[in-house]
Amino acid sequence: MILTSEERAKQHVASGAWNHVTLYQMFKRTVASRRNEIAFEDIGPSAIPGLSSRLTFTDAERRVDGLAAFFAGIGLKADMVIGIHLPPCVDASVIVLAAMRAGLVVCPLPVYWSKAEIEAAVEAASIKAIVTASEIEDDPSGEMVRDVAAETFAIRFVFAVGAGLPDGLIDLAEVLADVEALGPPPEIQRRGQAAEHVALLSMAKSADDKLLIVPYSHNQLMAIGVGHLLEGGIAGSDTLLSTMHPASLASVGGALATALLSGSTVAFHHGTSLAGLVEAVEVSAAKRVILPEAMGPALSEYVADDIAFSLVGTGLGFTRPEAIRPERATLDLITLGGLCLIPRARDADGEAVQLFVGPTRMGRNNDAGPVIYETRVKPRIKAGDRRATLTQGELHLTGAIIPDAPWPEPHSGKSGAMLAVTSDGYLRTGLQVEVHDERLVILGSLTETIQVAGTTVSPARLDELFKRHPQVQDAAVFPIEAGPVGNRLGVAVVPKPGEYPKLLDILIWLDGEKAGALDRPVSVIAVPEIPRAADGAVLRQALFMQAVA
Repeated sequence: MILTSEERAKQHVASGAWNHVTLYQMFKRTVASRRNEIAFEDIGPSAIPGLSSRLTFTDAERRVDGLAAFFAGIGLKADMVIGIHLPPCVDASVIVLAAMRAGLVVCPLPVYWSKAEIEAAVEAASIKAIVTASEIEDDPSGEMVRDVAAETFAIRFVFAVGAGLPDGLIDLAEVLADVEALGPPPEIQRRGQAAEHVALLSMAKSADDKLLIVPYSHNQLMAIGVGHLLEGGIAGSDTLLSTMHPASLASVGGALATALLSGSTVAFHHGTSLAGLVEAVEVSAAKRVILPEAMGPALSEYVADDIAFSLVGTGLGFTRPEAIRPERATLDLITLGGLCLIPRARDADGEAVQLFVGPTRMGRNNDAGPVIYETRVKPRIKAGDRRATLTQGELHLTGAIIPDAPWPEPHSGKSGAMLAVTSDGYLRTGLQVEVHDERLVILGSLTETIQVAGTTVSPARLDELFKRHPQVQDAAVFPIEAGPVGNRLGVAVVPKPGEYPKLLDILIWLDGEKAGALDRPVSVIAVPEIPRAADGAVLRQALFMQAVA
């Protein structure tokens, strides 16, 4: 499926930002030059029973091609969407490449998501197949995804990896046990350039907490890889250690595409502790670690200064990210809440660098390279005010690494939010920014949102959720600062007369409401009334101060 306009694609190719190379084609080129070297390896304890791999490029090629042939053979057709519900691991990357070789579109399903959240993603992204595991961190993920398929008629296949699979799942280990018998994958007949077709769906949230499906083509993913490569000064066949979801934009663009371009090995680690992550860096001999921004400062204290960091963060915080020691080469991979992946090298003091107004070219201090992305500020004019300020407004983005068209609505009509793109190809981010010395300061969402564990959520939706509790008369949520793990959720309630709702009561009630993991508070306080401004807006900072008083 091609969503980028023909005119825009030609512009990116003419500039040199796009080269019409798919991830699979880049993988084949790398295989040809590094056949017996390590392509992918798992580091540290596996989150999936019996699963740990270390593959050369030759072994990975056999598995990717065999699995692509299998997907095509059972009836998965080009442009169908396959959900990846797995932690970081070698098998997941093989599955991602095989799916792309078969012309499928890959979609990440975070392992911490609830059954209801996965069902919503299946509907919004039109997912037709899911790959999961027997268990993930002792949770019966295989059974949960099987139940999703049973209740969601759109799902045709549920594949799984790991020991002890429950009944009803297709064991990919058995499929790959005799990979040569699967034959070569068939050639895909489709219009236009293969690299212009959508390869990956990123997941974001709209201001009202609806799922926002963000499509990325092979061209856009490869351009992200090139941008990461040049901005980070990545060279040679070093090992990149990724802790990100294997089908996320950060992992596919920031790790997989980058490694294939540089001829590097990708090591995967499902981090559950700082000590385990430190050990994984040492065991893998990684020269760069791709990890959440919040973990960067802590890890920096325990690993050698010559190990570079690529820190994945939303870029939406009201405070700047903590500085990393200047001796360490560090860059930020800015997601703006899942909309994009913008590589920005830190400055000489280890401080995060704000986005510039206007075009940014590939590579640091490069005045001649192709434009990788471009920003502009669209002034917002309030009703009754004819004046517009050129220094404050909504952030718009365009360029080779920026999505430029919405994912089509599902045939069911039950969709999430639609990606907003202007007629001239700019992505509307929904973020309010201000210009200072040609740099952009993000002030927040145009509508009220809060960050919980690095994810944007709608406080208005959560307020209404907790107001439905039978013991509650009024309610409002607020963020609780929680150090490197990001904000956690607190809720203030005005109890009904004679009622005393406790945290455990509310958590049990949320189970019945099928609430997501990020909807669950870590603290509940009872207040006589919810503080509000004159316009009715909840004073959430005041609630936080009451909670910590």
